[in-house]
Amino acid sequence: MAKRILPLIPPSLVVDHVEQSKEAISIDCRFRSTGAKCPDCRKASHRVHSRYERRLADLPWQGRAVTITLNVRRLRCDNERCRRRIFAENVGDVSWRYCRRTRRLEDVHRSIGMAVGGEAGMRLVARLGMPVSADTILRIARRAYPTGDCEGPRILGVDDWAWRRGQRYGTILVDLETNNVVDLLPDREKDTLSGWLADHPGVEVIARDRAGAYARGAREGAPKAQQVADRWHLLRNCSDALQNVVERRHRVIREVGKSLMAQIDTDDRMRGERMKEEPLHRRAARQPHNRHQDRRSLFGEVIRLNGMGWSQLAIKRELGIDLKTIRKWLKDNQPGTWERKVFSENPADVHADYVRRRWLEGCRNATRLYREACDRGYAGSVKTFREWVKVRLRDGIPAPALSRASRKSSWHTPSSRQTVRLLTAEVDTLPPNEQAFVNAISSASPEVAAAAGLARRFQSMICNREIAALKQWLHDATTGPMSSFARGIRRDVEAVQAALTLPWSTGPVEGKINKLKLIKRSMYGRAGMDRIHPSRAAGFWAPCVVTWVHGDR
Repeated sequence: MAKRILPLIPPSLVVDHVEQSKEAISIDCRFRSTGAKCPDCRKASHRVHSRYERRLADLPWQGRAVTITLNVRRLRCDNERCRRRIFAENVGDVSWRYCRRTRRLEDVHRSIGMAVGGEAGMRLVARLGMPVSADTILRIARRAYPTGDCEGPRILGVDDWAWRRGQRYGTILVDLETNNVVDLLPDREKDTLSGWLADHPGVEVIARDRAGAYARGAREGAPKAQQVADRWHLLRNCSDALQNVVERRHRVIREVGKSLMAQIDTDDRMRGERMKEEPLHRRAARQPHNRHQDRRSLFGEVIRLNGMGWSQLAIKRELGIDLKTIRKWLKDNQPGTWERKVFSENPADVHADYVRRRWLEGCRNATRLYREACDRGYAGSVKTFREWVKVRLRDGIPAPALSRASRKSSWHTPSSRQTVRLLTAEVDTLPPNEQAFVNAISSASPEVAAAAGLARRFQSMICNREIAALKQWLHDATTGPMSSFARGIRRDVEAVQAALTLPWSTGPVEGKINKLKLIKRSMYGRAGMDRIHPSRAAGFWAPCVVTWVHGDR
């Protein structure tokens, strides 16, 4: 029996005796080594003072609970200068101090407790042959033991995360080489970060956002480490700086938008008037012959705009085609060939003269008028016809001069954030209305045009990693409308230069923050630091994440 179970016990133990029953297995063990080192002076000793036994619960075997009875020796320290006279053999690789279970059994209890909670975990472990109370499971889940590893990662990613958005924040530290969460800090103050870096030497590169607290904390805690500014945050800060310039001149931009919107509405109204001038029957007779040709022309325009880099939504706004139609055309690389019956604004408008004459003759029954209109070729629904009779004949509301599409403005003044996007985009990829808006802003406000040019240069420099262009950009932006942003870049110029030369960023850190949010929400408001810290919730930070059961302890 002992030979068969030998590979299943901790390697530092020797099995002396095994006693088994239908419900439990008891294993008597002792340490394989003949001596031990004093924990204070580290001198080896073989002089036995006494012995005592420790009973440790272990992982079950085939559903039966296992107990390891460990024979531990007390030894005498031979170093006369050592203050410790007697010490016991170290059981650190088998169990923690004062614990009544092995490390591997406690790891299982911790994983189950973090996954399903206290009460559900107690019921589960009882069926698995390792019974323990719900309070013990929660106590194990909250408890963490020191790993003894004080060395920090070589490449460290730092970013903040929200305990409660807008009120309380913490800091997450990620090893960018292994993509593992190293630690969670309770706040985002510089003293907390610098203290952690001082306690964990060995950090060579620190990737961070442009927060001043993190920059100062990294400078104080790891002065020799190379700081790297995150490139996405640099682009976002540039966009925010341009938005500030735009918002300071909001009156000019609003006037430009109103003027352009009025001009576009006027053009749309004139186009609608030209369409209304043509008789309806002539349009209806001409459309079946030209519909296929018009569809081919629209298809060619869609392909041309898509090749220029326009988005499908921009093509929809420009041509007035349904978004699903654009997607199908681009997918099939050909337009549809189906034929559709063409109606006017309302199908009953074709029979308006006849129905109005019958109404004046005294026929006020909408259903009877509907049947007579159907005999004359009306193909609409009775509900639509009744609504038409109610509005046009009973209430006397005339038909609109223009179509519904022409009454609705096809373009609106963009918001400040949308204006920033238009100013920093390639002009050739914008629809004509937005191109006109950008050109009008540039003419009306030279400061906005200058700021937009600096923002486009900065974005190109970051995206293309053009470190040689940084010095000239700083020189040009120092006295312009982007001067405040340029001064911030100059103060953090070493980290910005490192961002243009090194591959590290806080992108993996953002992914871990997203996972941290999932863990917090799966705990239903009970996600304190004692439950989400990597040293306590290793099972949650593993690739497979399970859900905390609501309602348990």
